Amino acid sequence: MRYLRQLKIAVLYPDNGAGSALDRNNRIAVFLFAILPGLSPNFNSFILLASMVWGIYCLATGRLALNLSRSDRLVAIGMSVYPLVMIASIFINPPYSEELNWIFRLLPFFSVWLILPRMRQSPDGSLLPLFILGAGIGMIVTFLFSLLQIMFLMERAEAGTSNAALLGVIGVLFGGISLLNVQSPKSVEQRIAILGYAAGLGCVLLSGTRSAWLVIPIHIVIFLWYFRKHSFHLSLRSLAITGSLLFAGLIALGSGQILHRIEALQDNMASLERSDGEVTSLSARFALYKGAVSAISKDPLTGYGPQNRMASVLAELPETIRPQLTYSHVHNGFLTAGIDAGIFGIAALSLMLATPVIGAWRKESGPGRDLAIALALLLVSSYVITGSFGIMFNQKALDPIFAYLVALICVDRGSTGFAPVVRD
Repeated sequence: MRYLRQLKIAVLYPDNGAGSALDRNNRIAVFLFAILPGLSPNFNSFILLASMVWGIYCLATGRLALNLSRSDRLVAIGMSVYPLVMIASIFINPPYSEELNWIFRLLPFFSVWLILPRMRQSPDGSLLPLFILGAGIGMIVTFLFSLLQIMFLMERAEAGTSNAALLGVIGVLFGGISLLNVQSPKSVEQRIAILGYAAGLGCVLLSGTRSAWLVIPIHIVIFLWYFRKHSFHLSLRSLAITGSLLFAGLIALGSGQILHRIEALQDNMASLERSDGEVTSLSARFALYKGAVSAISKDPLTGYGPQNRMASVLAELPETIRPQLTYSHVHNGFLTAGIDAGIFGIAALSLMLATPVIGAWRKESGPGRDLAIALALLLVSSYVITGSFGIMFNQKALDPIFAYLVALICVDRGSTGFAPVVRD
């Protein structure tokens, strides 16, 4: 309870002089943004939109200056290329349908220009540790929510996302971010870090998101690189015991879901060898990939526009299976970008995925640079691997999360050392 009171003070009552009002608002926004993805992704969209609107107001009235460094501008431009290419594709490819809706959905990718100057009003090194702590707390609550859903006989946990695959992406990403807080000297924050990571993995298992399982070993490699360079305050013996117990508990808890998803994959693979016309999750993906590749090859330069995405893919497939493929994307982010805007769409998407790493890599050497690189690698690997088999962008939760994290990666200097959220 004492730590919670101290955390409340650290978030709501920062003591740093004239800029404390903006700093307080930044802290509240960052903390809530880290907690909410698995519980209510719509609030993440609202936080980002509100921050963008407030950023426009502050820049227009002169309350804030667009003090972006050369590296910041490079990242912001890289983020902006993708939505600009997609907007151009919308108007190049008739017939037009819901143009304003598609453009509105692309607005989060412009947000770095507007929210980074505001984030810079907080003391250097204060926001990222708060986000990491919030990610751990959010994952713990999200896991408990997911566990209740499984107990009430839901086939796959969704928590507050309304999409099991989305929960898997959020679980593996925010659980990984949580573990970075093991380096905190505060024992409470260390425990939240470990429990948050375990909870994130628990969400991945209970959601049955197989593509998110593939991310876990990549994240372990990133952790080994980062923690080899930066010592943490837990003994290896204590960490090994705690980790083993949590891992055993997660396997026991998620064994039913793991076996169920493996059996489903085996059944899907067996159905591919039959010729009874059954469309499964796996055969639907293969059909979508085949249709997407065929459509892209016919118009590789401009694509078809996001408004014509599925119509162009389905036109390449047999009429017998079209009614069963009621999807809004082709379950591969790169092919989806190629359908939307051709090779320029794929190039713009690749550039945007590289921007977190570019922003982190271009910092001056120091602990802040290493933390930013670790966070960027966790972010990009989560999106690339899960997005190669499912959803990547054009989604109400994943787009704001990516954009907000890119801004957080840029905000601190490379020489900034890690500090706990609650300081004695």
